[in-house]
Amino acid sequence: MQYDLKPMLSLQKELNKKIRETQCIKYEEIKTQSHLSVLIELMELCNETRCFNYWSKKQRGSDEAVLEEFADVLCFILTEILSWDISTIEIDEQTPVEGKLELTKRFLDLAKAFANLDENNHLTYIQFMQDFFNLGYALGYNINKIYHAYELKVAKNHKVQDDFINNPVK
Repeated sequence: MQYDLKPMLSLQKELNKKIRETQCIKYEEIKTQSHLSVLIELMELCNETRCFNYWSKKQRGSDEAVLEEFADVLCFILTEILSWDISTIEIDEQTPVEGKLELTKRFLDLAKAFANLDENNHLTYIQFMQDFFNLGYALGYNINKIYHAYELKVAKNHKVQDDFINNPVK
């Protein structure tokens, strides 16, 4: 299925503008810091799924917690692709819900793909995005749940920026 990223990109562009204004930082700074944030948030998502914790019986986080971490990654990867003309990606809606070992392998593959992202080759970002959305399906979420979680995260991030404006750190 072709998925139109334009609504998400529009929300992200608006949020990034607010962040630049409230935090007084340049786009280049956001882009560099956003790049590392993708990896950090991806690993936080992995941690929330607990797919790799073979030594523990602790269960995966709630759907709300997992989706919020998923949306965190989306915020940062969308920030990275805003400068390119990427508006659609191919999503495999037939991706089955996967068990712990398969999910662990997906996270490792995404970490490797992240390491190979090439700022001069937008196709590496398209492939990463496609693989990331397919991870969402492998976690048991459809595009509507993913989009809704993303909207909630963006609204929460706007509130953080509004709170900063109203109560600046001294």
